[in-house]
Amino acid sequence: MAKLAIVDFSNEDCFKPGTSSWLSIREDICHALDELGCFVAILPDKISLELRSTFFDTLAELFDFPTEKKVKSFYEKPYPTGYIKVGNAAYESLGIAGATDPEQTQIFEHHFWPNGHNVFRETADLYTKVMEELHHAVTRMVFENYGVEEYLDDHLESTTHMCRFNKYSEPEKTGTNLGLPGHTDSNFSTILYQNHVKGLEIYSKNDEWICIDPLPSSFIFLAGDGFQVWSNDKIRACKHRVILSANVVRHSIGLFSFRVGETHTPKEFIDEDHPLQYKPLNNWEYTQYVKKNASSLGPDYTVKAYCGV
Repeated sequence: MAKLAIVDFSNEDCFKPGTSSWLSIREDICHALDELGCFVAILPDKISLELRSTFFDTLAELFDFPTEKKVKSFYEKPYPTGYIKVGNAAYESLGIAGATDPEQTQIFEHHFWPNGHNVFRETADLYTKVMEELHHAVTRMVFENYGVEEYLDDHLESTTHMCRFNKYSEPEKTGTNLGLPGHTDSNFSTILYQNHVKGLEIYSKNDEWICIDPLPSSFIFLAGDGFQVWSNDKIRACKHRVILSANVVRHSIGLFSFRVGETHTPKEFIDEDHPLQYKPLNNWEYTQYVKKNASSLGPDYTVKAYCGV
C-alpha cells in the first residue's frame, strides 16, 4: 500500500531558504506532490495542545448558531464566500474570504458575536498565519525545485486565501457516513488542520484509499487543480474524500489558496516529450463554474475537461 509522506518541520531552519534542512525536505515534498499530490507537515511548536482544544470548542459554538444566521454570513468582497450545506449530508462549512487579513476575521467574528469573541478571533488568526507561512514555504520549495524561481514573487503577490471552518456531523444523526465524496480541490492548494477524529482519505495511483490518522501537530498540504495546470501534470491534484467511521463530530479548518487572474504553464515545463496540456486557467472562474454546475458535471469532472488542450 502507498504511504503518505510525513515531513518534519520542527527545525526552524526548515523555513529558511538555502539551509541544509530546507534543501533536505524540499526534495521530499516535491516527490510527495508528484506521487500523491499531498503530504503531512509536522509543526510541533506552532500550536499548543491547550489552544488546540480551545479552538475546536469555539468551532462547536460557531456551528450551533441557527441556520438562518449562518446563511447570512455571506460576503461579496474580496470575493464571494459563505455558508455551504448540501441536502442532508454530514458536511457543512463557513468561510472567510481574504482570511490572511485580520480585519476580515473580525468582520466574520462580529457577524456571529456582535460583542466580540476574542478567543475565536485570535486563534483563527493564529491558525491562518501558521498555514500561510507553510503555504509560502512549500510554494517556494516547488518553484526552486523546478528551476522557475523567477516567477515566484509574481505568483505569491497574485495569490489570495480563503479560510473555511468545517463540521462533519455524527453518522447516526445524518443517516450517512459520507462527509465528502472523492474529489480534487479546484483551487491552487489547500492546507487542512483537523481535530482528533479520523475521516480524511487520500486516493493513490494504485487505486487505494489511504486513511489519515491525525496528530495534534499535523497539517495536511494538498495540491489542487491549479497546481496541476501550472506544473503541466508534474504535480498531481490530490483526490481525497471524508468517510466518517466514529459517531462523533469531526471539525477542521482549511486555508484554500487561489491565484488571481490566469494561471499559465511556464515554458520550462514544455518540451517535445512534455507537450502543453492546458490552456490558461482562471482559477476563480473555474471554481465558480464547478460549484454552479456540480450536479450536471458529476464527481469525476476534471480540470482537464475544463481547460485541457
